[in-house]
Amino acid sequence: MRLDEAKDLEQLDVYKGTKLAGKLMRTLKGVVFSFDDAFLAEENKGISFHLRTENPTYTYYGDSLPPFFAGLLPEGLRLKALISKIKTSEDDLFSILATVGSQCIGDINVFAPGHTFQARPNNPTSFDQLDFYKLFEESLEDVNYNEYNQALSGVQEKISASMISFPINHAQKDKFYILKLNPKDKPHLVENKHLSLKLAKKCGLSVNASKIIYDKKGQHGLLVERFDRFIVTQSDKKSMTICMHHQEDGCQFLDRYPADKYRISFKDVLQGIAQYTTAPKIEILKAIQLYAYSYLIGNGDLHAKNISIQTLSASGRTVLSPCYDLITTYIYQDHKMALKVNGRDDNITRQDFITLGASFSIPEKSISSMLDKLITLCEKHHPMLFAVMNAKQQTLWITMFNKRLIDLKA
Repeated sequence: MRLDEAKDLEQLDVYKGTKLAGKLMRTLKGVVFSFDDAFLAEENKGISFHLRTENPTYTYYGDSLPPFFAGLLPEGLRLKALISKIKTSEDDLFSILATVGSQCIGDINVFAPGHTFQARPNNPTSFDQLDFYKLFEESLEDVNYNEYNQALSGVQEKISASMISFPINHAQKDKFYILKLNPKDKPHLVENKHLSLKLAKKCGLSVNASKIIYDKKGQHGLLVERFDRFIVTQSDKKSMTICMHHQEDGCQFLDRYPADKYRISFKDVLQGIAQYTTAPKIEILKAIQLYAYSYLIGNGDLHAKNISIQTLSASGRTVLSPCYDLITTYIYQDHKMALKVNGRDDNITRQDFITLGASFSIPEKSISSMLDKLITLCEKHHPMLFAVMNAKQQTLWITMFNKRLIDLKA
């Protein structure tokens, strides 16, 4: 099927993992999602925190998909390329989902009728034999109905909006990856993101694994390991099973559209975490730690789609996902936080976090202990970020960092 035929589709099959969960259908007035009878008979809870089996059918009016499905779509360069190839408009979300809905982030997969999972394809065995930027162009040409043309949602609209991001698999590894490349006008974004993740790990945060890699032209990229899925080799050592964790970002678990990712407050995100996670106090404390770290390093891209929760496939526990898409944006004149705390996007203090924690019954001692440890480790290891800054940026960043240290020590 050609890409430009996607806009002629009236129905899509929705799978949760490998089970048919329901159908997504266009109507003259909008979109309808209906659960499959067999899926309902198994008494599954649903496909998301808001699309539950208590209601067999969900009806939406207007041009948009349900918020959960809208949150699965790619953004940035991949979205623009898709719109051009499909020959449709940017508000035709149904057609866009039809082209990239298989194997989105998490365990929900969307296929055209008659299409299902396909075999694992051959993958590059050595990155130094590739041209990363050519590979990106080829990934845009290859968008079609198959397991590995994956929708990557959450491309930031601020400083890192121009960062090139697309999925890649490595034949020598039973894992899944995202490859991030620098835009021509910002040559150090890849290193910035890598070091921001590395510093976060040194400061006690759980982060997704990443490393700098090089292609045959010496061009570098950031290879980020995905944490929403993994490969399990069967006992015969010949067959493999793809295991997936259910995952939803802050917009999805709050039932909000991606366009709201900068309009949601941090407390709104915490309320969603409190409602859906297995051990809310533990996960809320982790989320506050993530925010405090982002505040210290000047990460203005911590919006609602950059905070996620996931339900682990083995245990069924719902937890805060590892931290991802961390970056120091302050040196690019992005001086405000994306999510507000107490109505503010700057000048956030220790007392703000204590008050915020108290509203979720988290003791002041727990907040203070976490902040003290974070501050100590960040003061010790923060110079590693200087590698991506020129002298002027270092001066700017150090002034910000020292000021925000005082904010969080007070």
